[in-house]
Amino acid sequence: MMPPLSVRALAAAVLLWSLAASAEPWNGTEPGVTTLQQVLLSFGAPTRQVHKDGEVVLTYQRKAAPGGTRSTSFHFDARQGVLRRIEVIPTRPPTPAGLTALYGPACDAAKPPDAGLDCREEEAAPARQRWWHYRERGLSVRLDARQRVKSMRYIEPLAPVRGSPARGPLPQAGSEGTTVPAAATPDDAPRAAPASGERPPDAGSAAGLATAAVDPGEAGAPAGFEDLLDAPAPTAAPAGAGPSGTLVEGWQGPGGEAADPWHENPQERQPDVLAVGGIYFQRAEVTGLRSRGKTSYAPVLPALADIYLDATPSKHVRGFMMGRLAYDPLSTEANGPAAALGQMWLKFDVAQRLFVTAGRQEIRWGSSQIWNPTDFLQAPNPDPLNIFDLRTGVDMVRLTVPWESMAANLSLLGTANVEDAGEDLRRVRYGGGVRAEMAVGTGEIAATAVFDQSRRPRYGLDATMALGILDFNAELAWVGDGNTRLWARQGDGFVERTLEGRRLLVSAGVSATFNFAELYRAVVRVEGFHNPLGYDDRAFLPWLSAQGDFRPLFHGRYYALGQVNIGRRGMSQLSLIFTTIANVQDASYLSRLAFNSSPFDIRDIFVQTFVEVPYGERGSEFRFESLPADPTVPGSGLGVFRAGVSLYVRI
Repeated sequence: MMPPLSVRALAAAVLLWSLAASAEPWNGTEPGVTTLQQVLLSFGAPTRQVHKDGEVVLTYQRKAAPGGTRSTSFHFDARQGVLRRIEVIPTRPPTPAGLTALYGPACDAAKPPDAGLDCREEEAAPARQRWWHYRERGLSVRLDARQRVKSMRYIEPLAPVRGSPARGPLPQAGSEGTTVPAAATPDDAPRAAPASGERPPDAGSAAGLATAAVDPGEAGAPAGFEDLLDAPAPTAAPAGAGPSGTLVEGWQGPGGEAADPWHENPQERQPDVLAVGGIYFQRAEVTGLRSRGKTSYAPVLPALADIYLDATPSKHVRGFMMGRLAYDPLSTEANGPAAALGQMWLKFDVAQRLFVTAGRQEIRWGSSQIWNPTDFLQAPNPDPLNIFDLRTGVDMVRLTVPWESMAANLSLLGTANVEDAGEDLRRVRYGGGVRAEMAVGTGEIAATAVFDQSRRPRYGLDATMALGILDFNAELAWVGDGNTRLWARQGDGFVERTLEGRRLLVSAGVSATFNFAELYRAVVRVEGFHNPLGYDDRAFLPWLSAQGDFRPLFHGRYYALGQVNIGRRGMSQLSLIFTTIANVQDASYLSRLAFNSSPFDIRDIFVQTFVEVPYGERGSEFRFESLPADPTVPGSGLGVFRAGVSLYVRI
């Protein structure tokens, strides 16, 4: 029997197989090749940006940072807009042994060149720190006095990599900042930076310092799929947004040298730019229903396509439109395909000091994974464990003023609820709000106040903090009413009630990340939710269901979540996730096992298979029979399981 390969030997073998790049790519970006526009298209608007000394620096921190990093900075040549270097602070850094296995030992102990491994040069740094330079790969690693990796720097290499024939497959950056080479063809390389490898644009061209192109998440990319080894992202950050949804919102690239940015010279005028793309999302699910001692099966086959047009006629103006087409051939309720407007907005800046976004725009607030009581402008996500958030945008005008020196911003909002108005414009409800966000140390704080017509003011506070391997978050919402009607028991019936005073809704969670065997990672998360607007009587469930006021996961008063996410880094992005949600007071539970992957070794295609089972006492939240609003129509039955497969494709 062949003895098992060590992790180091396996990593070296993988490296030998895929060693073909003249620079060390990271997350689909490459110094000397990738442009500023491509980074903005791949990662969205940065947390902060600096333009000085002939250099543009885009910094992504906290929730805006790429998966597995606490902070990532991209440094560009200000004239050409071409990437110079990348500074990465990983969430869970690799070990020195792992770096040696992947990239080679010290040069004085290096193997012969035909071994395929590079070697490192070591250099002393202040405070007893050291640099490990893999100069032929364009990679430098900084270690502290205790030999712990603190940061990683990706630059253009000084010389071609030994044995590298030509530019080949791009290795996939792992969540820890290390790069795990992947055996794939160039066509299968990640498309995080489209058109990578093209000739660098001329100075002032739209391809260089143009406006931020649409983030794939803006067209509905599933939260957490930028790195499936991470616990699923708490919420899908809005496109073009920073850590909590709006930080440094709408930045359109560094300003030119003209005194008046609104009056460009003909030679400096940007050509029209139009990007077209979208996503295709297909599900195939079956639900087992138990009724009158028999089990029946209800299949669904919903398909959804989001197509967007993203126009940037000037670096100061951007327009975006996303249309949605949904169709389920097995649905008995729909007569055919259904069309909807997902987003349609116009964005511009005033002297790059005030950023305005007007129209239907996607927005998600809150840092918790399941329960977001501070997400005041949206109804709760009815299926938060799904890889795709089906909610559309909100009609609003948003004015944002950033304070770059403080890594903070202030947003003023004006909203209009036209969904429930129909053709009667008198029923349109208007509102407004204010939201302030600030990065504090390793965390962030966001304060929100929302004022809607015919509703009491709502106030929220959202905070996140990283401490070692732990990531904490908490949300507090102080409200005077609910998103739906509130009911009370009266004799044998129910009557609508008004909330007296205010209530404090609280959700909080903590995640811990553990690395093992260099290529694997486990993320453990615990989350809880206290909902004083909920019910502690199961008798309300059928009534709320019939009245249309039942909200899954927001019905009870106390909830808890436990989740374990185990995955392997690499192009295929394998991840196994086990989740259990409990209505604690009701003793009702829902467990789900999901397997995620990119089966064709490209990040534009994701597949998830899952099975979930409700259990607990009959009649509890996860085990009650939903009643239709029409009493003459029989109920569907008691759900006993749900299983399915989902396909997500970026187009």
